[in-house]
Amino acid sequence: MRSAVIAVLLWATAASAQPLAYRHAYYLFLADTPTGCEACYVPLLLAPVPLDALGAEGSDVVVITTYERDSIWSSEKAVRVRAADVVAAERKLRLRTRLYRYQEVPPRDVVRLLEHPRGTIPIARPMTPTLPPAELAQLLADFRALSSQR
Repeated sequence: MRSAVIAVLLWATAASAQPLAYRHAYYLFLADTPTGCEACYVPLLLAPVPLDALGAEGSDVVVITTYERDSIWSSEKAVRVRAADVVAAERKLRLRTRLYRYQEVPPRDVVRLLEHPRGTIPIARPMTPTLPPAELAQLLADFRALSSQR
């Protein structure tokens, strides 16, 4: 009995230490009036569950800001999105203070962006966009697995 309890505790600890598997990707297109070139910077939202299936408590997502969906400008993890932020019938999402229309992205497009973060459009950058190596490896593994399934 004691060894079974220890095994369950070890499994629970390992499971909680595992990163979330991100299985859903969405480009967010600004629905509000843009300021300057704000519409050029298109967020890519990576979520463990579909946006229309979020529970009331929501979920932490990764938000990768892209330049024209071609290259990575910046990234932020552990961004909380709640069910109240999503209007599924209209495919709209409120992220921070801005309203966006969302569109699902095929896994192969996510893999392409993660593998080639500098893209093909020449733009001046204050620094090279990077994700922490372990996070990048996990995201690539998640979306490569999905690419091979679809």
